[in-house]
Amino acid sequence: VAGRADVGVAAVNGPSAVVVSGAADALAEIERAWRERGVRVRRLTVSHAFHSPLMTPMLDDFRAVVDGLTLDAPRLPVLSNLTGRIAEPDELRDPDYWVRHVREAVRFADGIGHLRERHVGTYLEVGPDGVLSGMVRDCLGDDTGPAVVPTLRAGRTEPSALLGALAEAYAAGTPVDWTTLTGGGAPVDLPTYPFQRRRYWPDAATWRTGDLSGAGLAASGHPLLGAAV
Repeated sequence: VAGRADVGVAAVNGPSAVVVSGAADALAEIERAWRERGVRVRRLTVSHAFHSPLMTPMLDDFRAVVDGLTLDAPRLPVLSNLTGRIAEPDELRDPDYWVRHVREAVRFADGIGHLRERHVGTYLEVGPDGVLSGMVRDCLGDDTGPAVVPTLRAGRTEPSALLGALAEAYAAGTPVDWTTLTGGGAPVDLPTYPFQRRRYWPDAATWRTGDLSGAGLAASGHPLLGAAV
């Protein structure tokens, strides 16, 4: 990819997930070269060659549109996919930031690494499925500490999936304001230990019985009564 004017790195989503974007013929050539090396390659269904040199002709028009907008500082910290770090408030108010975002690569993996260095313990995906959650887990590798929770899942109703996501985040130690969800009802504390089950029925298969026919007794076949008269 290096040195080519028609292809660029569009995204680095994880240690083994890199997206390139650009001219179709050039991508086909790169795809063949990667397949010959045994690299797993998959085409993405997109409408434009986003984050590639092919976006350059529209950047001036795009800048004119952004210049006409009123950009306010965010109320919450924003992790920038352009820089892979927490964005400065004034940075997001600069039209040049959004123009660069169209053209330059998405540094998703760098962003997750930045959050990991800041000891973030819960990753909540707000979206229609769990694709980003899978990418986060790939970036975290073998680290099973942080909770990665998608809010919506395919095949589940939205209320059920969202409630399950809140419960999963809460079980991982993330505070949840349940009174807001329940309309101010009276919350009841759950046990602080896992539910424990104990079986009290004896296992007849482990019993050892002798021949008591001389005493007038016979096997009963009952799980509790060992012999019968």
